[in-house]
Amino acid sequence: MMRKYFVIGLILIIGNHLLGQIPKDEYRYYELEEVKNADHDTIFAIDLSKNKLTSIPIELKRFSNLKALKLSKNKLSQLPDFLISFKHLRFLYLDKNKFNHFPHQIFHLSSIIYLDISRNKINAIPAGIKGLQNLKYLDIWDNRLTKIDPSFASLQQIEHVDFRGTTFSTSFVEKWTNAFPNANIEFDNPCNCLD
Repeated sequence: MMRKYFVIGLILIIGNHLLGQIPKDEYRYYELEEVKNADHDTIFAIDLSKNKLTSIPIELKRFSNLKALKLSKNKLSQLPDFLISFKHLRFLYLDKNKFNHFPHQIFHLSSIIYLDISRNKINAIPAGIKGLQNLKYLDIWDNRLTKIDPSFASLQQIEHVDFRGTTFSTSFVEKWTNAFPNANIEFDNPCNCLD
């Protein structure tokens, strides 16, 4: 009986530890229309989700001090180069868009700690990922990943990666789980297939 409670307690501790690893986004978000006349230095989070955007409005360029940006549920397939100047950006949501590859602009945003690029059509994590030296949480769920550059393993500060939504071989799952011994790496059940 005592052993049972010990195991339950251990599961709760580990579960709470893992939950505590996901960075908290507690910014007050504004829509672009709300802040068009605001002092750009006073706006730290903008939400452009669910606007059917195929490109980012140039007006966003003024807000280079943003710490959080939501671009979820649009029709984006690329990002503008001006995004490189968003050096304070910590939270970036690009989920449910039309990206076929990792936008290279992201790799210049070294302050990012939370990146959600799930539910796109991305087939590889390229070498540029090594530039995200502060990244703690990567959600790349439900993409078309077939390749991950070995440099991804250099990001040992990562605490959580969600690879679910794509079925990988057992060796692939083992390789990337072992590459991040201190992180929570989520995979679907592996297949009995070749890499």
